[in-house]
Formats: sequence, structure tokens, C-alpha cells
Amino acid sequence: MATIRRATALTVLHYATPLIVFSLYSTRRIVGFCLLQRPAKRTESKKARYTVLGGTTAIVAIQIAQAALCLTRTLNETAWWPAEDYVVYLVLSILVWGSIAVGLYDSPTPRWGTLCASFSAALVLELAVLVIGADPDPNKDGTVRATFALETTRSFLYLAMSTCSGFFAIRDHFGKTAADEESRPLLGNARDGSPSKTATDYATIPEGDDSDEDESDRNKGIKEKQRQRLEQHGNWIGYLRDFKILLPLVWPHHNRKVQACLAVIGATMIADRFFTVLVPRQLGIITDKLTMVAGKGIMPYHEIAVWLLYSWLVSPAGYNILKNFAELPMQQYSYQSIAGTAFDQIMSLSMDFHTDKNSGELIRAIDQGQGLHDLLDFVCFSLGPMVIDLAVAFGYVYYLFDVYMMLIILVTGLFYTWVAAKFTQISRGRQRNWVKQWRTESRVQTESISNWQTISYLNNAIYESQRYGTAVTAVNTAQRSYFSIYYFGSGLQSAVLLLGRLSVSLLAMRRISQGTASIGSFITLNAYWTAIQSPILNAAGSFRRISTLLIDSERLLQLLRTTASVKDAPNASTLRVGVGKIEFEDVCFAYDDRKPTLKNLTFTAEPGKTVALVGETGGGKSTTLKVLFRFYDVKSGSIKIDGQDIRSVTLESLRNVFGCVPQDPSLFNISILENVRYARLDATDEEVHNACRAASIHDKILSFPDGYESKVGERGVKLSGGELQRVAIARAILRKPKIVLLDEATSMVDTGTEAQIQKAFERLTSGRTTFVVAHRLSTIQHADLILVINDGEIVERGTHDELLALNGKYVRLWSKQSGKTRTAEISHSVDVSTDSTLIETDDEIASACKSDHDGDVGVPRLDGDFDSLR
Repeated sequence: MATIRRATALTVLHYATPLIVFSLYSTRRIVGFCLLQRPAKRTESKKARYTVLGGTTAIVAIQIAQAALCLTRTLNETAWWPAEDYVVYLVLSILVWGSIAVGLYDSPTPRWGTLCASFSAALVLELAVLVIGADPDPNKDGTVRATFALETTRSFLYLAMSTCSGFFAIRDHFGKTAADEESRPLLGNARDGSPSKTATDYATIPEGDDSDEDESDRNKGIKEKQRQRLEQHGNWIGYLRDFKILLPLVWPHHNRKVQACLAVIGATMIADRFFTVLVPRQLGIITDKLTMVAGKGIMPYHEIAVWLLYSWLVSPAGYNILKNFAELPMQQYSYQSIAGTAFDQIMSLSMDFHTDKNSGELIRAIDQGQGLHDLLDFVCFSLGPMVIDLAVAFGYVYYLFDVYMMLIILVTGLFYTWVAAKFTQISRGRQRNWVKQWRTESRVQTESISNWQTISYLNNAIYESQRYGTAVTAVNTAQRSYFSIYYFGSGLQSAVLLLGRLSVSLLAMRRISQGTASIGSFITLNAYWTAIQSPILNAAGSFRRISTLLIDSERLLQLLRTTASVKDAPNASTLRVGVGKIEFEDVCFAYDDRKPTLKNLTFTAEPGKTVALVGETGGGKSTTLKVLFRFYDVKSGSIKIDGQDIRSVTLESLRNVFGCVPQDPSLFNISILENVRYARLDATDEEVHNACRAASIHDKILSFPDGYESKVGERGVKLSGGELQRVAIARAILRKPKIVLLDEATSMVDTGTEAQIQKAFERLTSGRTTFVVAHRLSTIQHADLILVINDGEIVERGTHDELLALNGKYVRLWSKQSGKTRTAEISHSVDVSTDSTLIETDDEIASACKSDHDGDVGVPRLDGDFDSLR
């Protein structure tokens, strides 16, 4: 009885020992990864690491030696076969400690606490195995004695390594350290934000397989933001929790049709798991049946019919056709939801966002936002089934044969995954170098061809040929370097799978020869191998796939987390415009708090009157219109329309009362008719034509070959500046606004066209409160109120005549513009007194040349008697 109990205890220990060590080690690693635990700073960590690495490698070598002794005894003694639990113990121990050794080799910053716990657990368990499994027979053979000696040596190594790792853990926790390369913070250097080597092993954002160098460069910014967010949360759980705001975009909460499609996909996925086993199993049953009735003329019709049914069900003509039909609505739902939400978010953001935006990055965020759907699809319908398939494969081959077959598949899968990961890591840098050299070659080629004339002038054709030849050679060298490692890695991966298949086949044949398995089991195994191989192949790239999809989804997440700086107040009301009186009261604003743009602007635009804003470039004129339109909110003060603060009304109702003609109008690449109608989508064609007549552009449009159906090109590039601005005026007229904003609306036209536009302006602004920003002071002489803005402040105000009488800033601006041409004409005259056509009246000369007492640079002072100029 005692012997049976010892044997049972030893069997349990053999199964449990490697599993306990692996569970302890992997659990602590996973917890450290999820919680972003930082490795402690350390001194001389390389020596410590190599010390423990050497001990771990020795442990693996001893286990391999034990396996070799076991194999030798099996081959020499035909009557002896090792116990199943002992084989499992050896194989799993080699895998566990081999994995730990590889991790130590790859990681510059080991976690000594995790290693100490693993070595200590292994020491206790191995001592129990050693004591319980000790053979009291003094006549035991040399193999048994050698095995006992190896196990004893391994136990001493466990003791030494647990002591060393424990010492290193205590030293690093309490000791002072030097600032070496391994003491950098987890998620990057505190000063430069660069990722550290520490992060690479334990808790960084996993790098995607960015084979394209530009792709990697584009992802740098998003990865850095991802690191910052990850560090802010302090763990992966909090980081991933942020993605819950994206779930409604891919999960059909209220769409019953898509929910039904999702149920169909789930059902087919479950069916796949069953039929993956049932089809090869039925083939094995048919084989066994045919073996039994061979030569008797009997056909196993029932078994064949079941096999044909299974084969049809798993074919594209079977239930998978339902899956294909169900996937389309799911994909369309997520695409519409993600693209629509992202687009709405972009359009709802304020001008400060759109001023700084990268259009390509925004489009990329929408496009790659589909990565969220792909991520959910991959995790639920690819990664999950892959794990299930592996678990089923282990269990099924164990059922068909024994534990040895399961161990062969486990070793094959782990070794294949490690080889694939290693060679991918090695080849990635070479691939990027190849792409870099290829781009260099393309650049050299393009530059040489496009600069042929310069090359010919300088007679450097031979030099360019040599330069291009060097670039081509560099491409070939980089390509050869990449493909050599790629082909070698692919060949090694295929060899691993082939050896695995040969091993299981040979073991199956041995079982058949011994009579412990049927021929049908062998056929089942070979038919089932494809199902076993598929998750093994996918496992190697799963981590990189998830990493890439997380990066893509991060773009969308950051876009949706961006909030508008200008938005409706919680209890915003609808703006009611009566007479259109606008009041600025102590308005202050700054794009950057360090440099104010508007300073205490106070004025009133009376109903139906025109207010002109003039001044030097950068003074704050256009900004005044932007805060009125609420592209930005004022920092202090208030803007009121008919007594209503514009911050207390909805943006939609506010912007609905404005008609704007910007300095640089932009049109859609559609017809002129649709471009004008865009101002009021329900306008009729006749209303559009009338608006164009009022803008003095109708006749010009009719002269185009396609008339109102003429396409204007992207942003309206097919139209001249004057035509473009008159179309913009037509849009403003069609809108029938209550308040008109004109921002440098004649900046792109000549004098003749300006006269036509001025007439259009008179029709547009008649009876409406109007704001005009102008550099051409001749266009605002008749404004009811002119505000001279300098450095964000109103320095003068009044009508044109009142400001001229002040002889201040406005006069200086007026003199620069009205006197420039005449000054040029005078300077080009050889004898001014002989050319009376240059000067007409004393009043005109005074108006053109009037200067303040300070005198502006570049403006001549024409003091004294004007008659002397005649």
C-alpha cells in the first residue's frame, strides 16, 4: 500500500511540477505586464543576468541529459518503457525552463522576484520528487544512478539560482544604483520621451510589424500618445477600458437584423469547431469499416453518406454560405457606424482643431478606424476559435492515441511560434533597410531625369550614371540580405511543421503495429493535421496582428476623445434676430495666452449699418469676425446680437443668420449651380440665377460652354479670382442673411472687376448689418463706422471724413495707398515741371501726398507750396 501511495504521489508530482512552475512564472509576468510594473533600477545587471542565465541553461541541459538517458534505456531494453508521467515531466520541464532561459537571454532587465519565486517553487517540488522517487534498491543499474545524480545536481542548481535571484531582488529594491542604460523609465526617457529597453521586455506597447518605413514613421506619433495614455492609466486594464466608448460603433445594440446576422456567425463558428473534428473522424471510421469488409463486396453506405453530408456542410456550398451572407451586413454596419461617427466628430470640432489638423491623418483615422471592427472580429472570431481549436486538438489526439502525441504537437507548436517570432524580428530591420534603399534609388532616378538639362549644362551625365548604379547596387544588396533571412526562416518553419507531422505519423504507425490503435486513427490524424496546423500558423502572428489593430483603433479613439473648444451651452436657446444690433463689450481674445490678439474691443454696430475694420496685417481684423461667428470663444467680455450673448445661443441658430464672403472662397468640385445652391439647399434654379444676376456673374456663367452646369474644379481652381469671389457673393445673396460679413472680399480682383463687385455688395448689404474687413480703403469710404485696429486695439473710430480730420493712423494708411502710384509716377519723371498730366489739382495732390508729422517710412513728405511742383 505504501508503495502504491508513493507511486501515486510521484505521478502527481511529475504532472504538477512543470505546470506549477510555469503557472507561477507566467502569472507573475502577465500581472507585471498588465499593471506596467517597472523593473527596479540595478547596477551590474548584465553580470547578474548572465549568472542566472548560465544556471538556467545548465538546468535545461541536465533535463535534456535525463531525456537522453531515458531514450537510451528505451532503445537498449526492449522490455522497458518509461512511465507516461515521467515523459510528460521531462518534456514539459525542458519546455518551461527553456522558455525561461530564452526570456532571460532576450530581456536586458529580468524580474528577479519572479525568477526567485519560480526557482524556489521548483526547488521544493524537485526535492519532493527526489525524496519520493528515490530507489532504495542498492543494486540499481548505472542509468538509475546517473539519473539520481542529475536530479540531485539540478536541485542544487535550483537552490543556487533561487539564492542568487533573491539576492539580486533584495539588492535592487534597497540598494543605490548607477545610471546605466537599463535604469531608464518604463515608457520612455523622462526628458526626451523615447522608448526604453526596459519597456521592450515587460510592459510596452507592442510594436506592429511595420515593414514600410513611412508607415512606422507615421505611427510614431500615435504610439507615443498611446504610451502616454498607458502610463497615465498605469495598467493595460485601464487603458483598454477607454475603448468601451467605441463598442457602440461595432456592436449592433438596436439593430435586430445585424444582431441576427451576428447570431448566425456565432452559430457557424461553433459548428466549425465540431466539424473540424467530425470530418476527419468520419473518414477514419470509413477506413476501419472498409478494412473490416475488404474483399467481401460490401460498401459502408451509411458511413460514406454521413461523411459526404459533413463534407458538404463545411464546404462553401454548405452553412458557410450563410456565414458569408451574414458577414456583409455586419461589415456594412460597422463601416457606416465608424465612418459616420468619425466624420460627424471631425465636422463638429472647432476651428482651432481644423487649423492645426493634418487632413491626411484625419482621413487615415477614418479609414483605419475599421481596425476597431477588425480587432473585435479577430479576437472573437479568429483568436478565440484558434485557442479552442488548439485545446480540442490536444484533447482529441490524446483520445486517439496517448499523451506522447499531445506532447509532440505542443513542442511543434511552441518551437514553430518561437522560430517565426525570432525570424520576423530579425528580418524586420532588413526589410526596412531594403525599402529605404529602394526609395533612395527611386529618388536618385527621378532627380536625375527631371534635372537632365542641369546635368547636361554641367556635363555630369557619367557622374549621375555612377550615382544611380551605386543606388541600384545598394537596393540589390539590401534585398538579398532580407530575402536570405526570409527564405531561411520560412524553410526552418516548414521544417519544424514537417518534423512534427513525421513524428506524430511515426508514433501513430508504431501504435498501429502494436495493435493499440486502428488504421482509421492514422487516417483521421493525417486528415486532422491541417486543422491542427492552422492555429499553430496563426499563433505566431496573433500578437503582432492585435498590436497593429490597436494602433489603428487608437487613431479613432483619440479623434473621438477630442472635444470641441466651442460648443453649445447646456441650456442654449435659439437666437432671435430682430433689428440686428451687435455689441462688442470689452472683448479680449488670444490664440496663445502668451500673446493677446484682441484687447478690450468695445463698439456697437447699429442695425442696418456698415462697420469697416481696417489696419495693418495681423492687427486682429479677421479675428474680430471669427469671434463674432464663434469660430472661437472670447476669453473675456461679451458679444451680443439684439441683446443676446452669442455664447448663450445655439451655434446652429447663430451661424444661420450670417452671410459670409471670405477672403479666399472655396468651392466644391461640382457645377456652379450646385455650388451657389449650397448656401440654401432648398433654393430653386430661378433663385440661384437671380442671386448670380445680383452678384454680376450671371452673364459670365452663361458664356461658359456648359453654363451653370460647368464644373469648377477642386476648390474652384477653374475660375478666376474675380469669378470665384462673385460666386461667393451670389451664395451670400441667396442665403438671405440678416448679418453680412465681408473679409477682404475684393483682394483677388482688378480695379474693373472690383467696380462690378462693389455693385453686388450694395445689393447684398442693403438694409443689413454689415461688417467689412478691407485693406483697400477706397472700398469702405462710405461705411457708417470705420474702426482702425492696431495690435488688437481700436485706436481710431469714425466715418471716413472724421478720420481724415483726425490726421492719425487712418490718414497714414490712406496716404500709403492713394499716394503710392503718384509717387511712382513722379519718381519716374525726368522733369516733373514739364509733365502737367501727372498732377491735376492742388486738392488731389494734398489728398494723395498728405502725411502726418511723424512721416512713415516709404511715404514721401510733400510739404510746402504745391505750385512749385507745377
